[in-house]
Amino acid sequence: MLSIFSANESTVVDSPPAVASAPPEPSQAPKTVETTETAEPSEFEIVIGRRQLSSLLFVAIVVIVTFSAVSYLVGRSVTPREVSAAAAQSAPVAAPIPVVNATIAPTTTRAEPPMFADPLPRKTYIQMGAVEKGLAIIFAEGLRRRGLDGFVAPGPNDKLFRVLIGPFADEAAYKRVKNQVDQIGLNTFPRRYEQ
Repeated sequence: MLSIFSANESTVVDSPPAVASAPPEPSQAPKTVETTETAEPSEFEIVIGRRQLSSLLFVAIVVIVTFSAVSYLVGRSVTPREVSAAAAQSAPVAAPIPVVNATIAPTTTRAEPPMFADPLPRKTYIQMGAVEKGLAIIFAEGLRRRGLDGFVAPGPNDKLFRVLIGPFADEAAYKRVKNQVDQIGLNTFPRRYEQ
């Protein structure tokens, strides 16, 4: 509802009465003058009822939801896909492994190295990071699931632990594992222990 207040005033001015003895001259005749003053609207008032307010809030919520949905879809389309999903789609199907009688060729299982270990002196490792103990264990387990020799080593202080991959016997082994780590998308750097 919109209401406008304005004021219109009119004023009537009379001249003094003429003298009786003299005939009235046209210039001395009683004059009635009307002056009209028109004022600009002095005040505006906008009144919003409950229905109008609820309609405005509904429109605002629809706009916010629309922007949120568009932002989500743009973010989802821009985010890169996981490497493991892409590798699983492009990986060729492996031929079935022939079954060998256990009496002819015994199977040897590789013993899993310990999760916590000290790095060997004069050996090269790939360091993934220095984080708190819980995260270090999770990172090392993730590396092991991908076939890498990841383990947790003591860090620069009691609260940080290094996540290492290795040790590597030669430069070729280091480059092979470094390429594999780069394909996963991890930020790593080489580290040689001299202790």
